[in-house]
Order: sequence, then structure tokens, then C-alpha cells
Amino acid sequence: MSLMSMPAVAQDPGRAGRQQQQMMQMQEQVQHLNRMMEHVAGIQERAQNMERHMMQAMQQMQQNAEMAAQNADRLRNQERLRSMAQSMGDGAREMHRAMEQLRNMIGEPGAGWDQEMQREMERLRQHWSDMTDEMEQGLQIMERLQDRIHQPG
Repeated sequence: MSLMSMPAVAQDPGRAGRQQQQMMQMQEQVQHLNRMMEHVAGIQERAQNMERHMMQAMQQMQQNAEMAAQNADRLRNQERLRSMAQSMGDGAREMHRAMEQLRNMIGEPGAGWDQEMQREMERLRQHWSDMTDEMEQGLQIMERLQDRIHQPG
């Protein structure tokens, strides 16, 4: 049997190992993206819940016919915070969609991405991981602000 008729893997035994390692790395990246997407979905859900809660609180405050100046200020701040929660939820939803696309790219069988492309996808995944952490911290701050707005005086 000549070398020409042998499969490329049989001609280069190290190639099969590299391909298997690349597949494992891509699977790990997909799994990490799945975890990040779940986290972002949780952030989105919490932001939406916060927005709903703020809307209910605003309606209750508006129903009070004798709204004092302090309540008017609280109502304005409540509306601002509600708007921020809505924006945070919208951003999380769009980030989740982008993560889905990257996950699909990484997990595409037979894509044969070269090492530079794989490094760039990993950089993007890491960047989104950092952004997810930042979104989480931002939402925690907003939750504390929400608690402060609801405190009397």
C-alpha cells in the first residue's frame, strides 16, 4: 500500500491526537459558553423581575393622592432605576443571543478552525465572561439602590 492511498491520519499519527485535543478544547469552550449563557439568562430574568417590581411600586406610589415632594423624588428615582433595569435586561438578552452564535460557531462540526481563529474565539468568550461578571455586579448595585429607594425617609 503506498503512502498516497493511506488516509492522512495514518500518515501522521500526531495529527489525530491534535485533532482530538482541538475537539476537546472546542467542547470545553461550548460548555463554558453554555454556563455563561445560563448566568446571563439569570441576570436577564432578575432585571426583568426588578423592572416588574418597580412598575408595581410606581403604580402604588402614583395611586397615593397626597404624594409629598419626597415621594415625587422617590418616584422619579424609581422610574430611573426601572429604566436602567430594563436596559440591563435588554443588554443581557442581546448578549445571550451573541453567545449563542459563538457557541454555534465553536461547536460546528468539521469547521476546521485554525489555531489563530480558535484563540480569537477564546478571547471573545473570555471577554464575554468578564462582561457577564460586570453585569452581575451592576445588577447587584441596582438591587441595593432599589432597597434604598424603598426605605422610609
